[in-house]
Amino acid sequence: MDQITKDFPGGRVLHGVDFAVQPGEVHALVGENGAGKSTLMKILAGLYPDYGGEIAVAGDLVSMTSPRKALDEGIAVIYQEFALAPDLTVGENIALGREPSLGVPGSISHRKLTRRSAEDAKSLGIDLPIDTPVGLLGVGDQQLTEIVKAVSRKARVLVMDEPTARLSSEERDRLFSIIRGLADRGVAIVYISHFLEEIFSVATRVTVLRDGHLVASQPLADLTVHELARLMVGDKFREIEISARQNLESTDIDREVALVVDGLTVDGVFDPVDFTLHRGEVLGFAGLQGSGRTDLARAIVGESESRRRGRIETKTFRGLPNSPKKALSAGILMLPANRKTEGILSTRPIAENVAVAALSRGLSRFGFVRTRLRRQRVADLMDRFAVRPRDPRVEISALSGGNQQKALFARATAADAAVLILDQPTAGVDVGATVELYDQVDALTKSGVSVILISDDLTELLRLSDRIVLMKEGRAGEPRLAGEYDRASLLAAITGDAPSEEIE
Repeated sequence: MDQITKDFPGGRVLHGVDFAVQPGEVHALVGENGAGKSTLMKILAGLYPDYGGEIAVAGDLVSMTSPRKALDEGIAVIYQEFALAPDLTVGENIALGREPSLGVPGSISHRKLTRRSAEDAKSLGIDLPIDTPVGLLGVGDQQLTEIVKAVSRKARVLVMDEPTARLSSEERDRLFSIIRGLADRGVAIVYISHFLEEIFSVATRVTVLRDGHLVASQPLADLTVHELARLMVGDKFREIEISARQNLESTDIDREVALVVDGLTVDGVFDPVDFTLHRGEVLGFAGLQGSGRTDLARAIVGESESRRRGRIETKTFRGLPNSPKKALSAGILMLPANRKTEGILSTRPIAENVAVAALSRGLSRFGFVRTRLRRQRVADLMDRFAVRPRDPRVEISALSGGNQQKALFARATAADAAVLILDQPTAGVDVGATVELYDQVDALTKSGVSVILISDDLTELLRLSDRIVLMKEGRAGEPRLAGEYDRASLLAAITGDAPSEEIE
């Protein structure tokens, strides 16, 4: 891939990026969220045919005009969300689109299909239950099914996006062994991962992207984990952005307690967690996807479907809330990461979305909505949070992502929550709206609201948090002052190059 560029309506996201992977090479592609990794690989996979630059496969120039064209050129991508048909068997998924016939148009020889799929798996040293529906398999075996499917289609380049994010340590080791075997067969592997330590275990070369630009492409043997982290985040370690928020000093931590979490655990999901949240504090939770941060938040507000143990305590509640409504009565409200499916009421107007959590807090009486009071309260909050358009009758789905999120912040304020849990609060939000939301977090904490912040954006964590908790594989470390980190050291801590005492 030579001098690849890509433009979206908001501007250019790839700026003349070069990327090359050789046959038999495991090549890591890394960068922070938004660096351009996914966009670059989607171009390679034919999903973004309108790109600039040139692509050559085995020395021949090609135009990646469609996913079919990419497949024909031997490019296969295994995404985090697998492209498998859950009701079909393993063998049927492997052979999908290439089913052997009985010689009659439209007929399929299931015996040949099963035998050929089993042979494809065996040739890679992979043991799979060929006749079992894929939906009954664990994540590890589903991933192996994807690998066999890709290689059986004569893939020359296999792109793997965060392949170990949902795997156990045993499944991860098995995957690494298979990847090495594929490389020995001459398959070029592009390995995308935020787990920097594992990259050093499986890859031999790395390309680093930052803000859509190529930063480095070199052998991993020339780097340490910490050096790689620095390449990813740049040289602005202490320029951060913490300046806009006065972080807690160690002497400030004795102030009023807003929330105590004591031994909270969900069986099989995360180990017992203990922490104290103070009035007006932002406690950030840093970690990779699958580390248990969102599961912890859901357990706090009573959304967990699995068995919980432990307790939480606020000024008005002690125990375990059994629903978000009960959590709200205890003064705790969560704004989820997926606002479109779990946050907003997409077919309802802005006014209802802002007021819905506050109907039990003065905006209704004897079961009836106090319309005039609600109208005035919603108007005031829309002004405060600069929700646009200002017409509360507009359906919220018509708003931009930033304005939808501002409406949810207004909802939290209307509900008069003492503890606000924010999960990825600025994901999919433009820069201008992000700055406004940061200002609102500052304003909320100054008014005494306490915040639990879950974010994949390291700059955001350092900009907003007073203290930060690291979570890895369902285990939480002790909170540390945010000022003890810069972006490089926080990234290294999250991805594994951290002192052992941080996660016990």
